[in-house]
Amino acid sequence: MMINTTLPNYQFRVCYSDTDAAGFVHHARYLEIFERGRTEYLHQLESNPAKLANEFDILLPIREITMHFHKPGRLDDLLLIEQVIQERGRTQVKVKQTAKRHIQSDGGAEQELVASGVLHIVCIDKNTLKPKALPDWLFPLQEAAS
Repeated sequence: MMINTTLPNYQFRVCYSDTDAAGFVHHARYLEIFERGRTEYLHQLESNPAKLANEFDILLPIREITMHFHKPGRLDDLLLIEQVIQERGRTQVKVKQTAKRHIQSDGGAEQELVASGVLHIVCIDKNTLKPKALPDWLFPLQEAAS
């Protein structure tokens, strides 16, 4: 089901350990930065990955990722991570995440697209590793929009 529900944003400040020898954010770091954004979303729902596993027997592994790198991220950049649920099925969800550089200028604040990714996340039972229905409470913004 196509839904395009925007999730709360997450801010990330680039530090030395995020960069490569050229001074750019290493491409693999965006996967970790995006993961932090999804984890923060769970915390806003008063949940977290451990609680999903231990109390609900739910794991949310990524089945597929498509990444695009638009411009290099650099040391000390403030990145705004935006997350949009594009599709939701019974046992899987498609999320688009973008990293935008926050640029302060005389004309005000601007955002420049640095990286984007589309992630296909599946819900599986922790014990059987078989598909499991996504709980509705993980999507309160979608429920409110319906």
